[in-house]
Amino acid sequence: MKRNLYIALALLASITLSSCDEDAQFRGELYKKVIYVLSNTDYTFAAEHALGETSTGYVTVYCGGTEHIGEDVTVQLEYDKEAVGHFNYINYDLDESKYAHELDPKHYTIDNMSVVLKANSPDNYSLLPIKINPDGLCPDSIYFIPLRIKSASKFEVNPNKQYVMYRVLLKNEYASMKNTTYYQVTGIETRGSDAAGISVTRIMAPLSKDKVRFFAGTNSYNPSTVTKEELAQKAIVATINADHTITISTYQGCEVEQLEDPEYNIWEVNKFDQYVFHMYYRFKDANGSWVTMKEDCVQRN
Repeated sequence: MKRNLYIALALLASITLSSCDEDAQFRGELYKKVIYVLSNTDYTFAAEHALGETSTGYVTVYCGGTEHIGEDVTVQLEYDKEAVGHFNYINYDLDESKYAHELDPKHYTIDNMSVVLKANSPDNYSLLPIKINPDGLCPDSIYFIPLRIKSASKFEVNPNKQYVMYRVLLKNEYASMKNTTYYQVTGIETRGSDAAGISVTRIMAPLSKDKVRFFAGTNSYNPSTVTKEELAQKAIVATINADHTITISTYQGCEVEQLEDPEYNIWEVNKFDQYVFHMYYRFKDANGSWVTMKEDCVQRN
C-alpha cells in the first residue's frame, strides 16, 4: 500500500510540475518581433480623399509580437520604384490601357519618411502622414504612392510585408470611387417624335468638388471595363451650383445642350437625405440624332 501511495504522489507531483511548465511557456514573448507595414494581400492600401481640398492619409507601420516594445524603434521608409510596374505586369500584363500610375509628386507631400514606434505608447504601431491634393486626378485611373521599409533601428523587417502602395480614391458630396455611386433615374426620353418613359440605374463619378460625370440618357457602363472611346462618345458633366441650379456640359466629345424649364436643371436634398437632380437636356447619339431627356435622378443609399 505504501509503495502504491508513493507512486501516486510521484505521479501527482510530475503532473503538477508539467502543468507549471506549460503555463510558463505563455509568459513572455510568443512570437519574434518583426517590423511590417499594413497593406492588403496585393500590397495596396486605399483611402478616399475629397476633391477641392487637401486632406491627410496615413501609412501604418507595425511591430508584431505579443509583448509591448521596450524601447523606441525608428523605421525609415523609401520610394519603391519597381512596385507599380510589377503591379501592372501581374494584374494587366500587356493591356497598357488599364495600367496604374505612380502619383505625380505635385499631388502629395510626405514631410518625413521615418516614423518612431514609441515604447511609452500603448500601441505597437506608428503612422506616416501623407498630405493629398486630389484635384485634377481622373476617376478612371489608378494612382499609387509606392513605399517600402528601408530600415528599422531594432528588430527584423518582415520581407513579405515591407511594401505598400497607397492608393488615392476620389470623392465629393455626390459621388465616390470607393463604393460605386448609383442614382435611380426616371423620366421621359424623346427620339424624334417618339417619347417613352424610362427607369434606369446610373453611375455617377466625381470629377471635382462640384462636378459629377455620367453617361447621357439611358447609356450605361462598367467602371472596371469602360474605355476612353466610350467616355468620349457618351459622357457628360453636371455642375452642382451653390444656388441649387445645375449646369450641364460635355465631358470630352459628346455633343450636349442644356434645355430650359423652370422646374428642371435644379437640385435638392429629399427627406431621406438623398441628392436629387432634376435635369433637362438633349444630346446626340452614336447615329448623330438628337435625344431629349427630362429626368429625375435620385441618389441611392
